[in-house]
Amino acid sequence: MTMSTPADAVRRLIARSIAAHEAVAATLGINPTDLRCLQLIAEEPDLTPSRLAELSGLTSGAVTGVLDRLERERFVRRDADPDDRRRVLVRVDAKRMAEMAAAYRPLLDSAVATTEAWGEAARARLPKQLDGLGAALAAETERLWASARGGMVGNTYLAPVGDARRARLSIVTSAPRVNLGGAALGQQVRMVAETAATRLTLVAGDPHAELVRADFVGPPPDMRTADGAVTIRYRRRMIDPRSREIRAALNPSLPWSVEIDGGLTDLDADLQAVPFAGLAVRGGVNHLTLRLPRPDGTVRLSIEGGSSRVRIARPTGIPVAIAARGGVARLRFDDQRVDASGSDLALRSPGFATTPDRYELDVRGGVSDLEVREE
Repeated sequence: MTMSTPADAVRRLIARSIAAHEAVAATLGINPTDLRCLQLIAEEPDLTPSRLAELSGLTSGAVTGVLDRLERERFVRRDADPDDRRRVLVRVDAKRMAEMAAAYRPLLDSAVATTEAWGEAARARLPKQLDGLGAALAAETERLWASARGGMVGNTYLAPVGDARRARLSIVTSAPRVNLGGAALGQQVRMVAETAATRLTLVAGDPHAELVRADFVGPPPDMRTADGAVTIRYRRRMIDPRSREIRAALNPSLPWSVEIDGGLTDLDADLQAVPFAGLAVRGGVNHLTLRLPRPDGTVRLSIEGGSSRVRIARPTGIPVAIAARGGVARLRFDDQRVDASGSDLALRSPGFATTPDRYELDVRGGVSDLEVREE
């Protein structure tokens, strides 16, 4: 006979708890989802429908249906908030809640009775142990809901893959900034000045996990995901010294395009394992490091608004065309070197015109140090 592990025991406990929950719901004449919401309402007096949606993971429309059914069965009522008539508060009916408690009583009495033979010390530890197990399950349940439907877990945003065939990451930084340009010792100099730094790191994620997993440091952005398009939007704050950092893991089972509006302090992207469909940076970037995969067709890279240092590495044998407009202080393109060019530049790798899989790099607004190389 195979020994039962703690994980096996917890799995059985969860399954039996679900069955008990369904049995109580049937006893009360409601469905399990409505019973779960009723318990949430009872635990947080005077909560609003929007708060219930947040706690339950249901949509606002689904919550309206739940409350309609519970109100029809007289478990709850919806009252206007006396301090704000525009808000609705959900309140339980004491008599019907007593019926719910009575339905649970045989289950609870039976569970407590099994502890009689455990000894006083073991019984004393039980509440703390169960609370700890419950907290762990609640945290993982929150993560599972976010992974399945999209949402924040702490400072991490998870978005599901769904039916997406292609993916796009759009970031609006909304950082107050100014692009500075000038000449020093005969060379063009570009710099982006910000009131707060905005740093973005892109890596390959797990192909069997979420569409994107984004971790944030600093003020939280607004997030939205629809049909494979993930939008990260920061609200404009003229006085906010907190730096913003984003680390996003992109699912490598889909081709990705990345769009950034408002500019960045730093962009560090290792996309060698990610099918890559294009990059557009509008608003400038101080420092950019980009490691690219083999392209499928012509893939365009666009950087507008001025840059200080740009480093781009592509696979060996992949041609690239470079158009630099606005001046370049120093350019290293494979074996070529160009210093202090104040005019526009147009360079191509050998075989670019006849190779279908290639990169096009368009840099506008000037750049101090540009390097494009093979690796």
